[in-house]
Amino acid sequence: MTPRLFLACALLLVAPAWAQEQAQPAQPKVIEGALVAVARHLSDPYALYLYESLTRQTLSNESLLERPGSPYALLAKDTLWAQGVVSKSILVERPDGPSLDIRLVPAFFEGIAHRYMNASHYWPDREITKETRREHLAAWYAMYLMLLVANETQDKIAATLRNSAFERDPGMLETGGPSLADKLKRERVLSEDAYQAVHIKRAGPDGAESLTFPAYMNRWEAGIRKAYDITLAP
Repeated sequence: MTPRLFLACALLLVAPAWAQEQAQPAQPKVIEGALVAVARHLSDPYALYLYESLTRQTLSNESLLERPGSPYALLAKDTLWAQGVVSKSILVERPDGPSLDIRLVPAFFEGIAHRYMNASHYWPDREITKETRREHLAAWYAMYLMLLVANETQDKIAATLRNSAFERDPGMLETGGPSLADKLKRERVLSEDAYQAVHIKRAGPDGAESLTFPAYMNRWEAGIRKAYDITLAP
């Protein structure tokens, strides 16, 4: 996964307004179930790749904070906090320091999906205030990160892991294999509606492609943006 600043993906690669308005939002129950299914299938290679991506995005946000007067400074600072929440939740203390425990990854993300996407506590449609925006950001970011991983090709994940700090050979991934989301759809773990709730649409050439997230993610992100007093030109 190309290292990207969280707000670069969130703010620059969103779908046009007209496309978002035409999209039919999935029901919370379907969204929760789809996210839970993805979380439960974050096997070793996906868990390692997720942490690799998290580390790279953290470095990107740290570099943003070094730019004086940036209008995104507070958002970047709180995103670093959110990334820290994720990181600490999947690390364990060992004699030589903190270490990723890949067994913790599925349970952590499943817990986030149940807590924030449950129909009775559905956060994407909740009002976001300056008092609650940080928690919204943390929950949104966790789902955003998981969706990025779930929609990456197996070849890309394998190549990244072979050249990462983990130095792992992800033998569980098949050459030319589909993304995790596509795999779960093919295996009928995800229905068509559930698949659309976790599928990221891509357009444009490799390396400069645009990403269109599910509608509920865009709505949620827009509310967070507004709570941080960040607006975009049309």
